[in-house]
Amino acid sequence: MKPITHLAIVGAGLAIAAAVFVGAATAAHATTIQAGMKMPAQTSSLRAQFNFLSHQTSNNCLLQPPSVMQMAPAARLQGACCAPMVFSDYVRQLHGLKTYGQTAEIPPDPYNVSVSLARRLFGFDRSYTLDAAQQTTYDAAMKMADEHGPCCCRCWRYVAFRGQAKELIARRRYTAAQIAQVWDLEDGCGTGNGGMEMG
Repeated sequence: MKPITHLAIVGAGLAIAAAVFVGAATAAHATTIQAGMKMPAQTSSLRAQFNFLSHQTSNNCLLQPPSVMQMAPAARLQGACCAPMVFSDYVRQLHGLKTYGQTAEIPPDPYNVSVSLARRLFGFDRSYTLDAAQQTTYDAAMKMADEHGPCCCRCWRYVAFRGQAKELIARRRYTAAQIAQVWDLEDGCGTGNGGMEMG
């Protein structure tokens, strides 16, 4: 009887280990989804991209830099944080951002920002101290931008795009008007009212 008892104990141990592994894998999968998903291969058209991103929620108003820093670099911050996305505005923003396509500090899609880029922009915010002339440029951009700053609320986007502006002003010599335009084009708050706007 002893060999049978031993086998039963080993079998029970393996079952528990398998349950723990499955539970950990499920938790990891949930975390990946929460931190943004990779767009499926069929989202090649702007309409398909819009349909996908307008239902993502990893970008939100309460998200702060420390939480973003804990996400995997390959994760993405997706969707609108305040209001529903509007297709015509989304297309306008993407076309406008193409002008800055060679500038690594500017995301090509304001509703699909990589965590790795956000982290880099946080670093600019910490490392740059603008001189008087540069600060004047920054302050002027604040007045010109639609949201009167990098974002409408003090979330991860505000800190990231404040750092972005410091880099663009100090190293690339961007004007106040250029900074304001970039901020307006990369606004990820959404522009619709009420229910989800699909056109």
